[in-house]
Amino acid sequence: MKILLAALVAMLSACGTVQPVKTNNASTSPMKFPCLSYSLSCGEIPVRKPVNKELAGELSGNSEEGRNIAFTKTRGNCLACHRMKGGTQPGSRGPDLTSYGNLGRSDAETYALVYDMRWRSPDTLMPPMGTNEILTDQEIRDVVAFLQSSK
Repeated sequence: MKILLAALVAMLSACGTVQPVKTNNASTSPMKFPCLSYSLSCGEIPVRKPVNKELAGELSGNSEEGRNIAFTKTRGNCLACHRMKGGTQPGSRGPDLTSYGNLGRSDAETYALVYDMRWRSPDTLMPPMGTNEILTDQEIRDVVAFLQSSK
């Protein structure tokens, strides 16, 4: 037991503190999670730059498919952090989205926020769904349609 505890303490202390990463000439600290890299020092793990992606054309999203994506752990997994209309066992880390459609945000703004929230809030914990290719363009459109229909 002592050996296991010593190994755990050594592993955690090896991470040290996370240093800010330079992004667009502005100092930000996008890594709020413990460093789990075996090959790179904490604070040196490359991250993709934030992207303020514009919605091309009409939204043309399917709200029912967006709901499925948002509620599925292996896809959007939005319920891990957010309360959402029709969802069960939501997280509490992110804002309540149960009536997102009443906020008056445009489809284009919502699309950009789901694509990569970091352009607006550099220290967000929300994964950059589009920038990191977690969701496709159409899947993001579907999630946006679901959010906009939540009233």
